[in-house]
Amino acid sequence: MKNAMREYVGKNVDLDKLTDLVLDFFREEGFRTQHSKHPKGTLIQARKGGVFRALLAMDRSFTVIIEGIPSNFKVKIGVGKWLQDLGAAAIESFFISPLVAFVEVPEALWSYEIEHHLWHYIETQIDLGIQ
Repeated sequence: MKNAMREYVGKNVDLDKLTDLVLDFFREEGFRTQHSKHPKGTLIQARKGGVFRALLAMDRSFTVIIEGIPSNFKVKIGVGKWLQDLGAAAIESFFISPLVAFVEVPEALWSYEIEHHLWHYIETQIDLGIQ
């Protein structure tokens, strides 16, 4: 998975509530999360913790970007480097050149099942009307 994007037009969704729902999804799946708002959108990162991952220096995380306005927005899901500091300068790369910010990760390390469940969850919440 490099990155997947879906665009939503005419849905009129509260993007802050959508951010909270995505964070809740990852936390319920046992992920450690962090997020930051940026003038161009919101960056969410989620990764599994543990000693084994720390020893192998696995600094990869699921990365979700929500950008746009309530009636016309995009959601991007991919794998990116876990950022230690989510300051504006650190997340700028995700909004300026997202193809560089996302990284290739072998299938064995990242489950497409999580991505599939996350997309289904997001679509369901949008269809239910997050306002």
